This record gives sequence, C-alpha cells and structure tokens, in this order.
Amino acid sequence: MIVLFYIILAVLAIVLHTSVAGYFLIWTGAKPDAMLLATVFLGLHRDRETGLIGGFFLGIFEDILSGGLLGFNALLKGLIGHYTGGLKPNMTARFVVFLCTVVFSASIFYALFAFILAQLFIPTQFMAFTYWMDSIKTVGLNVVLAPFIFSLLGIIEGKMLPSDAGTPYPERS
Repeated sequence: MIVLFYIILAVLAIVLHTSVAGYFLIWTGAKPDAMLLATVFLGLHRDRETGLIGGFFLGIFEDILSGGLLGFNALLKGLIGHYTGGLKPNMTARFVVFLCTVVFSASIFYALFAFILAQLFIPTQFMAFTYWMDSIKTVGLNVVLAPFIFSLLGIIEGKMLPSDAGTPYPERS
C-alpha cells in the first residue's frame, strides 16, 4: 500500500504542477511548486531517505516535463527532501507555523541554489529582476498552500496506510 500511496502522491504532484498551477499563474503571476511541496511532505512525514529518493524522482519528472537541464531539479529537490527528513526527529510536522517555516526555507533554498546553478552551468543566460519577483511570489504561494496541501495529503495517507497504534479490527460493543 505504501508504494501505491507514493504513486498517487507523484501523480497528484505532477497534475498540480502541470495543469492546476496554471490557474495561479493567471491570478498571481507565479506558479506554486507542487513538486517541492510533495518533497517536503515526504521528508517531514517519512524520513531522510524517503525525502531524498522521493525528491530526486519528483525532480527528474519535473526536468523531463520542463525540458530543461536534466538533473537540475532532481539535485535540488533531493537535497531539500534530505534536509526536511532530518528535521523530523527534532520537531513535529503538526504545527502550522513550523510547517510554513520549513516550506519557506525550502523555497528560498531552491530559488537561491537554482540561481547559483544556472549561473554556473548556463553563464550566458541573464537572470532578470523578474526571476526574483517570480521567486518571491512562488515562495509566498508555497507557504500559503502548504497547510492545505499537507492536510489533504495527510488525510489520503491516513486512509491508505494503516496506523501503527490503531487496532486492526473495529471494536465490538
């Protein structure tokens, strides 16, 4: 069942990233990063390895769909998944302020390192002022949407995966 949950998570992230995020582009001028939100969810709700592997594969899917530099998003999303997976023993993912702070820092990390890697590998491409404005809008959208998306994914996860502490059969009265 866990593999089915990961497949559903990847499909939802791809659909949100490719189609639904276009509506946010019309309204706000920027798109939320659904792959980043799914990576942070995997890191916070599972562990480092799951965040790393999930972020890597979601990043590869994003690279294939965007037609950009292959491995660019896979590297960044994998690092973000590994980072957020390391936060799990220290904090709980149930606090909204903590969740928003983690998504904010992951989004800032992605924007900064995307700029640095683009300057290293594509030095002729000039990053305009609009890149930074769009990045700020994307960070804001990620932070605002994170509690809603994480609660939806938590509900789906709770329905699909049995809890460790729960009873396997309903109690009889």
